[in-house]
Amino acid sequence: MKKLRSVCFDFDGTLIDTIPLIIESYQYVYREIGKYVPTEDEIISGIGLPLETIFAQDFPAEQIPEALEMYLDYNRPRLASHVAIYLGIIPLLEALSSLDLKLGIVTAKRGSDMVPTMRAFRLEKYFDTIVSKFDTEEHKPKPAPLYLAMERLEISDPQELLYIGDAIYDIQSANNAGCLSGAVAWSNTSREKLQAQSPTVFFDQWQDILEFVKKRI
Repeated sequence: MKKLRSVCFDFDGTLIDTIPLIIESYQYVYREIGKYVPTEDEIISGIGLPLETIFAQDFPAEQIPEALEMYLDYNRPRLASHVAIYLGIIPLLEALSSLDLKLGIVTAKRGSDMVPTMRAFRLEKYFDTIVSKFDTEEHKPKPAPLYLAMERLEISDPQELLYIGDAIYDIQSANNAGCLSGAVAWSNTSREKLQAQSPTVFFDQWQDILEFVKKRI
């Protein structure tokens, strides 16, 4: 069994509860454009994919830039005020930082859109790298974002990295990269759907992450 050297996290729905704002932002766009407004469950099923990928499923190519602009104009002013940090995340990051591990974030979110939330909760100091949307051409569930995180963190063996997320695409990406994959119980995706992706481990609470990591270092 390889010793764990790094823990990386998804952002939306894993560290920060941005899901209500994401749902609200999507529904605003569809409502304003005059299309069928997707349900919460329909929106949640696509969380973890880039915005363009989602909009490409419902809008003609020429309308995607308009939809993107509307989404971002609605979403961005609310990134520091309409979100919350999940219970236990700060104690978890503090504990992991004391264990000589390299920490990272791997997300399909735009890097600039993370800044207001990261600053609001003073998260920057905990992470050695952040891989965001424009850092790779391919995105989750492809392994490319995690490969880049490994390169930046100087991790050569994917089994030395644990990637933790709340969406099926997070688990798929970790499994495709050969990393350890962790699913969180506070996800808006059902436990059954997450377990169907065969994560290495399922975390019911933040303390479980710390216990798992301590056994692997």
